[in-house]
Amino acid sequence: MSARFLAAHPGLRELLVSLALLAGSYLAARFVSYVLGFAIGRAASGGTDQRLLAALKRPVTYALFLVGAWAALKRLPAAPRLDAFLDGVLFAFGLLLITLALARSYAILLDWYASHPQPDAASRDLAREFNPLFAKAGKVFIALVALSMLLQHFGANVASLVVSLGVGSLAVGLAAQDTLSNMFAGFTILLDRPFRVGDRIQLASGEKGDVQAIGMRATLIRTAEETILVVPNSLLVKERLVNLSRPTRHLVTTVEVAVAFGSDLARVREVLRGAARGSSHVDGEREPAVEITRLVDSAVNFQVMFWARDYAEQGLARSEVYAAVHDGLSAAGIAMPPPVRGTTRG
Repeated sequence: MSARFLAAHPGLRELLVSLALLAGSYLAARFVSYVLGFAIGRAASGGTDQRLLAALKRPVTYALFLVGAWAALKRLPAAPRLDAFLDGVLFAFGLLLITLALARSYAILLDWYASHPQPDAASRDLAREFNPLFAKAGKVFIALVALSMLLQHFGANVASLVVSLGVGSLAVGLAAQDTLSNMFAGFTILLDRPFRVGDRIQLASGEKGDVQAIGMRATLIRTAEETILVVPNSLLVKERLVNLSRPTRHLVTTVEVAVAFGSDLARVREVLRGAARGSSHVDGEREPAVEITRLVDSAVNFQVMFWARDYAEQGLARSEVYAAVHDGLSAAGIAMPPPVRGTTRG
């Protein structure tokens, strides 16, 4: 096809140039896809680089092809309405691809930061706990920016829309006060950190369990019965609770023992201290405390206070100490008090 013929038919020439641009963009997209695929294969298996390249592979190649398609369509003679429609469609698809690529990359980089070795344990725990909050907030922010750009492209007045959304959000906020209260309480918990994921806490109602997750609305607590207790965050902020994991995982444990009146009290103290020291679940670095709590009828009541090595082993520690107390008192010939019988009236 000669240059003179193409000069005589400009429409055909522009069509051929558009097809060449489209073919070139397709070949360039395929080449970039091949290069990214090769880089993914060379990256560490399951590493951040591999995940990031895999997340960017399709959006980047599709976006490159869309750029060529947009340049090709711009050269074609078309009606203004059709040209505007095609331009809007290509812009929307391109913006969607960029938004998906940014959201995926943001999530991968955030996971990498949360799992990256931190200089201290506090920074590591803070990064892990704030990761879900930052992930959701970042994705929402990216989506809102993309939506505003899309509306701006199609001629919508974003400023007036933001004002309208502000008025509407005020009405929604008044109707959903409890939900917003729980959300702000969750953010307060993440900042103040009265407890962390993995800590064992005791609520004001007496329920105990290990913190599984701190969500935007509620905190999930795993109880000893292997059930999940869902507690609204606002309740945790308002009421008192006990963190059994802070400052250490050691937990003070007490055992009540009664011996017969007239027993050798010094010998009883020795047996009780030995029983507490002999348990493998008791902290051996702290000396158990033995006290007489009261004298009743024909019994002397003792209280043995010791520190369990871990709050999760408190039950085992108490059981072992009770067994050792029984064996020690029996071996020492120390009698237990006789049972108190109720009196009857004739």
